[in-house]
Amino acid sequence: MGFLDLFRGKPWRIQGTGVLPEGLAKKVDLGDPLAGTGKSVLLCRIESRLYALDAKCPHEGGRISEGPLIDGKLVMCPLHNFQFDARTGKAVGRVCNDARTYRVKETGGDCEIWA
Repeated sequence: MGFLDLFRGKPWRIQGTGVLPEGLAKKVDLGDPLAGTGKSVLLCRIESRLYALDAKCPHEGGRISEGPLIDGKLVMCPLHNFQFDARTGKAVGRVCNDARTYRVKETGGDCEIWA
């Protein structure tokens, strides 16, 4: 553990992420989102790399959908069809706040997320 890791908090460990296929978004719950003590995160594999972003849409609190990525890199909130680049969280083609992204470290078929 490095010095800066002391300030990043403890990561969430997700097992089995190595089997997530290319071009797919999969929702995982960290903690208990229904009890207000956690959150839902989308894991997305793009060009063999794993990315994580908040499943809550920054526009009116909708939910960004899991499933196949649009053009291999975009996720969508079905509430108003807003799209976000899963690598950066940037809103695409609409005036909207960006989706929140999280640091991910993948090792040995599992991952750690700092969320």
